[in-house]
Amino acid sequence: MARSHDDGGEGREATKALRGEDDRRVARGTGLRKKDKKRKRRSANAAKALPPPPAPSQEEHRATSSADDGFNYRLLQRMRDIVAMQANSEPAVEQCAKRVRVCSGFVMLQTDNTGTSMILTSATLVRSLNGDNNVMPNVTVKVLLSDGHITDGHIFLVDFHYNVAVVKVAADLALLEVVHLKGTTHNGAVLALGRAYEGGNLMCSRGQVVNQTSTFGCSELLVSSCKISMAGSGGPLVNYNGQVLGINFYEKNHTSYLPMLIVSRILEQHQSFGKTISPWLGLKYTSLHTMPLSVLERIYQKFPDVDQGLYISNVAKGSPADVAGLCNGDVLVECNEKVLPTAPEFGAVLLDVCTEHLGATGECARETMIVEVVIKRPGDGSTVSKTIAAEMLKESNYNRWPALMPSYKVRVISIGV
Repeated sequence: MARSHDDGGEGREATKALRGEDDRRVARGTGLRKKDKKRKRRSANAAKALPPPPAPSQEEHRATSSADDGFNYRLLQRMRDIVAMQANSEPAVEQCAKRVRVCSGFVMLQTDNTGTSMILTSATLVRSLNGDNNVMPNVTVKVLLSDGHITDGHIFLVDFHYNVAVVKVAADLALLEVVHLKGTTHNGAVLALGRAYEGGNLMCSRGQVVNQTSTFGCSELLVSSCKISMAGSGGPLVNYNGQVLGINFYEKNHTSYLPMLIVSRILEQHQSFGKTISPWLGLKYTSLHTMPLSVLERIYQKFPDVDQGLYISNVAKGSPADVAGLCNGDVLVECNEKVLPTAPEFGAVLLDVCTEHLGATGECARETMIVEVVIKRPGDGSTVSKTIAAEMLKESNYNRWPALMPSYKVRVISIGV
């Protein structure tokens, strides 16, 4: 109990001691605050007693004013010079049209003994700003050559259905070697090439040809894993031997390209007859090798003996194909006695039919062209031959090409070659 009592006394004494120290701290703090207030009052009184600063002498005032006036004069003069430069440049700006779109391109043809070359590019370059199938009015084409020179280009050919255009320039440029692939598509590594109009730097993206379908409406398009910019549209897709496989079109996640199998026929047709025509069957089809495996499995269950061909996903009502008896779900395996492993080869056969048609009829083109096809029916896998009276392709049935490149209220476009 005594220990307990002693502990309690010590505890109380310790407590009292702590309280006493707190009281002393509070007292010291109160004294400091009072001293601070006295010092502030003395400083304020001293400031009131000080005389006002003397005014600058006339010499000092004149020196300061002269320095400020000199600076202001130089600044004002500089502003006047800038305004004058802008005023003098305004007529030139009005006369020099601004850029609308930029594409890449490559040489496809040379004119004998004239020193001119034909540059293949995307028709998006000259497509109307509202996206329809017309060339922009009053358009001027400027071409940046590989040597850095800029020259005028003249529109020679536009095919809005396949979205290709040819621009003629007065320059003797080197041709690229073209590959016309048949049977299967190219399976090796490829390069998507282009040229930046600003600075003229070469653009290059490496990839592979992949078994995918394009998001565009053109069935003949193939796809590579290369990734290009919008300015790369119209540039060539080449293999590692430098041979051109097709013309590139920008898409967000990959690059579509139109094979030279199609492009060369368009150019040859225009060179021979001064125009291009295409047939309209009213079909929507996809190469079997580009379809997803989940879809292919169902197709192969219906067609166990079919390993290549074109799967018909849609037949337009009242179209030539519909009248001929083709149906959704059929598989096209032959056209005009030629096997159809891919969609580009079907498109090439149809363009050959058009060329023969133009050669036989000249300017007096008939309204229909005969196309013989062989199809496989779903279910029993029977083989059926059909004759299609294909019509001349009209603008309302052109392939759909989204306007991916920015459009402005200006009238000049540029190509990097």
